[in-house]
Amino acid sequence: MFLDTPTLLPAQAPQPQVEIVRQLNYERKDGRVALRRIAGKTALFFQTKMSCDVDGSPNAYHPLDDNLSLDVIDSAGGKRRNGLPNGPLDVLPSPDVVVYWQGQPYVQPDGDYKGFYLSSTSYENPALPAIDPTRYLDARNIHYIVLPGGYVPEAQIGDLAAVYDPYSRHVSYAVFGDVGPGDESGEASLGTIKGLDLPCTDGKSSPGQCRDDLTFIVFPNTRQKLEAAEAWPHSQATIDRLAAAELTAWGGVEQLAKVTTVGSVPDTPENAPVYDLLARLVTNHLVDGDSDISLPPRYHLATGRLPCRPEIAVTLNQAVRHLEAKIADAELHHSEVTPEVPALLQSISVQIAKFPEADYAENIDLVRERAAIQALIARANGANITYLVQSMLTE
Repeated sequence: MFLDTPTLLPAQAPQPQVEIVRQLNYERKDGRVALRRIAGKTALFFQTKMSCDVDGSPNAYHPLDDNLSLDVIDSAGGKRRNGLPNGPLDVLPSPDVVVYWQGQPYVQPDGDYKGFYLSSTSYENPALPAIDPTRYLDARNIHYIVLPGGYVPEAQIGDLAAVYDPYSRHVSYAVFGDVGPGDESGEASLGTIKGLDLPCTDGKSSPGQCRDDLTFIVFPNTRQKLEAAEAWPHSQATIDRLAAAELTAWGGVEQLAKVTTVGSVPDTPENAPVYDLLARLVTNHLVDGDSDISLPPRYHLATGRLPCRPEIAVTLNQAVRHLEAKIADAELHHSEVTPEVPALLQSISVQIAKFPEADYAENIDLVRERAAIQALIARANGANITYLVQSMLTE
């Protein structure tokens, strides 16, 4: 396993007593995300990935074309015919995400976003009509977090909150604005993610999706402070001011730094083999173009925040798919596979065993994945034999 020791604090720094309140579920319901608090304090926090939520935005979803909207209709529970990005729906979006009116998902009849569905957030102003877009939080401009339904009963919709990046030490102040599925943790509005200076443009791009160290903190029983300070709609400036005061009273960024860790895999001798492999993948252009993978300076390649375990796991899986395409192309054209291809596959097979299944963003059976890699190695060798025979026959 990777050596992943948090940076030690100075010996004289007092360590807060942290309690685990309960485990939050995460995608495959493995319960690996711990909801924690400091003894004697009410604020609750956890570290996990972060995906982008655009619910409440007037252009969140479109009934006919995902290219026009901030997110795909699948994220709202809908399904397009033949899985295409545009065209008619075979399954309508969920009423938990999209506003329904007279038994049908409501399509905005006029305005800048005429033709778009109207989506909702759990935090809303019930005094406004259900089909009024201003009844809900606009994910583009208002910072809010999403908590899994039933797992944080101490907090109520509208409580003040914040998201913290332990690498950059940036904080994005927010409000508990939406309730998500009980088997997932780690969602925040588009505005929240932009507040962390992460490169996010819509719900289709979630730069924190494969991290495991972004920190969510919520301050229970603070909704009343927000509503007393400002009538609906609450401005982001008011949310910033009040949530910052709550965080300061709790202990501020300094306290967050004590109780959270950067999830990056450290560049140690024990972890050198995986970074050597990642450098080879980058050099061979086997890393996706939108990958956020950075490498230690010693490789003289892109440097920055070192990747978390899930980011490495997903990158290795993507590299396997790229190598599989190279093998398929060689089989199709009866050409030779370079020796680097099976060598890389074998190295990936060795490193991939170091990751628990929970590190994968998708449901991947690791036993089958390693077996599939061995099968690809056999195919690569078979393609070379075919190429050799074809070469001999044409001489």
